[in-house]
Formats: sequence, C-alpha cells, structure tokens
Amino acid sequence: MSADTLSLAGKTALVTGSGRETGIGAAIARALARNGASVAIHYVSETSKARAEKVASNITKEYGTRTTVVQGALETQETSKNMVEQILKAFGVDHIDILVNNAATAQNTPLLEVKQEQLEHEFAANVFSVVYMTQAVVGVGRMPQGGRIVNIGSIGSKVLIPPAVYSATKAAMDALTTLWAGELGKSHGITVNTLAPGPVPTDRSKDYLVAPDGSPTPVQLAMYEATRAANRLGTPEDVADATLLLVSEKSRWITAQYISVSGGITGTS
Repeated sequence: MSADTLSLAGKTALVTGSGRETGIGAAIARALARNGASVAIHYVSETSKARAEKVASNITKEYGTRTTVVQGALETQETSKNMVEQILKAFGVDHIDILVNNAATAQNTPLLEVKQEQLEHEFAANVFSVVYMTQAVVGVGRMPQGGRIVNIGSIGSKVLIPPAVYSATKAAMDALTTLWAGELGKSHGITVNTLAPGPVPTDRSKDYLVAPDGSPTPVQLAMYEATRAANRLGTPEDVADATLLLVSEKSRWITAQYISVSGGITGTS
C-alpha cells in the first residue's frame, strides 16, 4: 500500500488576493501548486499587476504547475463571474475544484471616526465579495462534489482586538461558513471552512503590528504574549500549510469549522 499524500494533481484552484509575494494569499497559492494544483492568482488594483505576474511566474518555474493571473475588484457579481470564466478558459477546464476567499481590506479607525464610506467599502470587499465569488465558482465554475471552499478569516472575530470594522466583517464570514457548509454540503458535496490567522507580519498587517519607529505595537505585544505554540509570530506559510490540509481529500469530513491558525491564541489567559 502506498503512503497517503496531500496531492492536488489535476485540481484547479483560485486564491483571491494572492498577488503580493509576501502575503498569505501568495503563500497559499504556492502550497497548492507545490502539491500539483493549477492555480489562478488574483489581484485587485493595477498597481499590483507586476507583483501578481511575478508570483505566478515564480510558481510555474519552481513547481512546474500551470498558473494564470486574473484581475478584478470582487464587490460585484459580474466581476466574479467574468473572472471564473477567464480561469476556465485559461486552463482549458470545465470546473474549479478549490476556492480560497482570501482577499480583504481593513482600516484601523476608532468607532467615533468610522464613516459610511468605510463601512460600505469594507463590508463590500470582505463580505459581499465572498458571497459573489462563491456563487460564481459553484455556479459558473461548476465546482464538483468534493470541492473545497476555505474562507480566510481572523481571530479578530473572536478576540477583542482592533480594527473593529474588519473584525466585524470576519465575524460575518464565520456565519456564512457555517450556513454554506450545510447548504452546499448536502446539495453539492462541497466542504466550507474558515481558517482564522493570528498575527502574521505582511505588507497589509505592518501598520497594526509595527509602530512608526519600528517597535512592536501593543497589539503585537499582546498577541505575542498569548501565543502558545512557539516563541514567535505566525508566518504566511503556517496559514498556507493549514489551507493545504483543509483542501485535501483527507479533510472530506471536516466542514462548518472555524479553525484558528494562531499558535494557540484563545482570547483567554
């Protein structure tokens, strides 16, 4: 009997928000490609195009797997549908097996300073986009039985840390995960789970973890103190490897779960 593997050979995956080489999305894309999946790299703004293309090129060179690059702000249903159609055409396939909803935005604004524009933008980018992208991949992308959807959340939905609006959007995502797991599991045989990273130094999180003078912020110090697994912060690769486990065949009976990838941060002492 051959050894069990986490092979994704023959699978097609889309990882949203994966166009920054130092980010969690890019690390997830690399982990899936390393194990045989064809991966679509997604970016939002034109300023990220070169970085996204570099992520895709490096993945193909290193792992020999196919990649494609797609652009689009995901706040509209039409954009999500168009992206899925582009991916199917680029790979010459009729379905997408894996969706990782990773794209997100955040502003660290105190409650009394939050404006309507910020609320609308963050909920559109972090919640509406997840709905539209999932609809597109399951519908237009014809995600088959055994398909995997992983929503990248945050321990901020359970632990009292800023930014508050961002954490609220991630709490909404947690609810969608639970509801969709039942709906898509019984109707399509698709699993849906949330992976919730703790503090991970990236381009996006730097402002929350590092002060202008380079010293750790109070948020970083508190999270560092609460980490149990090792004497360090998390890395994009920590989240990527956890994603790999969830999208593999070995996780076929794991769904509707909120899984903290934080080194054991629980919000209690």
